[in-house]
Amino acid sequence: MPTVNLPPRDGGGKIRIPHADKAPKKPSGVFNERHTRAQDPLYDEWLRAQTVLEVVYTDGTFWTGMLHAYDTYGLHMIGADGQDVLIFKQGLRSIRPVAV
Repeated sequence: MPTVNLPPRDGGGKIRIPHADKAPKKPSGVFNERHTRAQDPLYDEWLRAQTVLEVVYTDGTFWTGMLHAYDTYGLHMIGADGQDVLIFKQGLRSIRPVAV
């Protein structure tokens, strides 16, 4: 573990440098160990059927668009105006199909 000598006025002892001895983080995304496939069949169905979805944000506001792609942390959606939008899942309360 790396250490640093401090000047005597700061106690004179060695201190631990946080995270200096840890291995690099594994890449995030679909291959992350936290990823589960529980949502994938539903997302795949919405992609295949080009389903119009309503996403409700944690503050209660909502937005409507079609799912274009997804991964562990985000949804790539396309709005009615054709605008590409990246929505982070942590900011969502729910996602549901819009009745047409």
